[in-house]
Amino acid sequence: MATETFILRFLSPETGCSCHELRFEAEPQDIAGILDVGLEDLARQSHYPDTAELAALAKLLKLPLPHWDGDITLSQPHWLDRVPYLIHTNFELPLMLDGRKPFAVMSGEKDFHGFEAMRACFKPHVDHGTIVEKVTEWQARSTTIVTAYYALPGEEWRFEAYDLLMNGPRPWTDEMEHRLGMLLGYIEEQCDWWIANRPGRVPFATDA
Repeated sequence: MATETFILRFLSPETGCSCHELRFEAEPQDIAGILDVGLEDLARQSHYPDTAELAALAKLLKLPLPHWDGDITLSQPHWLDRVPYLIHTNFELPLMLDGRKPFAVMSGEKDFHGFEAMRACFKPHVDHGTIVEKVTEWQARSTTIVTAYYALPGEEWRFEAYDLLMNGPRPWTDEMEHRLGMLLGYIEEQCDWWIANRPGRVPFATDA
């Protein structure tokens, strides 16, 4: 089987965003075997390798991995990696703390490690009042889905605006996609590029 590209991302314990990345080539069945996942799940999901799995990866790559206090994820490249401007996904918190992003929203399964780790990064700033949080939950069969909304103080109006947009009439249109991008803090030119180039022409369920 031919090799494919994988990315190890070393996440900041303070912000949850990537501080360091390592790209490497490997045969997918070797990586799937180390993580004990199927090839389909390997290709479409991010994974959080534990200490033993990281040791096995280091042995496979013949490369010592740095000690890291935060989470480490493993995934394959996504088309978002080729967008010619900074996509907010996984950089929401530092962008909000810098005042460059007014609003973020993310959804995930309750108690899923990666989702809860991201919420934990926001918590000190929510407690301090630097960021305002709203949380909703809904039941999807046996799974509880949590949606966490975050806004800078004074931007809380975006909570309701987002819900009205996402729960509005369908089909989804380019105008609605543009409004979503502006709500999330992208500039006009970035929204125009996204509409012209995004695949599938359907809205994302989480922040982008």
